[in-house]
Amino acid sequence: MVATFLNAVEATRRQIISAGYILLNRWKNPLECRCQNRVRGKVVVITGATSGIGRFTAFDLARKGALVYLAGRSREAGATVVREVTQATGNRDVHFLPLDLTEFSSIVTFVQEFLRCEEKLDVLVNNAAVFHHPPKQTQHNLEIVFQTNYLGVFLLSSLLLDTLRHTPNSQLIFVSSEAHRLVSLKDVETFDPREAVHAENFDDHIKLYGISKLALRIFAQFVAESFPGILVTEVNPGNVWTPIYRHAWLSWRDMLKRLLCSLLMQDVQEGAQPLIHALNSSSLQSGIYLSDILQAEGRPGYDPAVTQRLLAASVELTGKYLDGTPKEIYNFI
Repeated sequence: MVATFLNAVEATRRQIISAGYILLNRWKNPLECRCQNRVRGKVVVITGATSGIGRFTAFDLARKGALVYLAGRSREAGATVVREVTQATGNRDVHFLPLDLTEFSSIVTFVQEFLRCEEKLDVLVNNAAVFHHPPKQTQHNLEIVFQTNYLGVFLLSSLLLDTLRHTPNSQLIFVSSEAHRLVSLKDVETFDPREAVHAENFDDHIKLYGISKLALRIFAQFVAESFPGILVTEVNPGNVWTPIYRHAWLSWRDMLKRLLCSLLMQDVQEGAQPLIHALNSSSLQSGIYLSDILQAEGRPGYDPAVTQRLLAASVELTGKYLDGTPKEIYNFI
């Protein structure tokens, strides 16, 4: 009993020392994108913009003179962020449109409202995501993490592809995750979002999240190959302490782990740097994956048959809501 207690104390001591070292190194060598401003005057849509790295990026875009459309579920939170961004930056071209990726009709309405306001779209930033969400099916009877992180993004991007490809030098950005490396293509192909998911531990949630992010990577590569006029960029922000972890480590046994994660994970300013770099860099190639230390990784080259099956399933699951999307999407039915 005493030995177990002493071991726990020693483990805690080591974790605290490690945390101190990481925090000191972060303070001495902060990650920061130093690109020139290349978003001034551009029309930018960013999802998940009322919190986390989406909110921080919205401030950065507004300061640099972009015309920004913030997308999120809460009208109240959206109005608050618009007010805060406008007051802080003096940019009055900051707007909010409601968007709920768990409701396909909300995505269609968002696109319709946006196109009533704008004729072009320079950049679509697919930032919104959920993790460690309690098991739940959406109103479409689809698993909520997969729909939010992949199917909703697939539908939103597909509905805006025509606008993007008719806007010169447009860009489509997907916020990705290293979790996609923890699952396989077989995991994606065998996953059925229409079936209830029983995530019993943290590893189960990581796998579910990884499946959604790997599906997103496959789709991103399809767009990069099929629409050469659009610059497609995948961005990994790293482990960032944001509300995406609001459902994780809530039991009293996990309080120390939660505290350490809040200290050791990157803050939103650090986590937003790869996204800010993707928005402003002049040297990115379409289809690259940008790491949390701003290193670019080339296209992975997925099996076309895997892509075809994923796209066909995605079209089937989003169905009538895809009306008006480019024919390239339907080629995979």
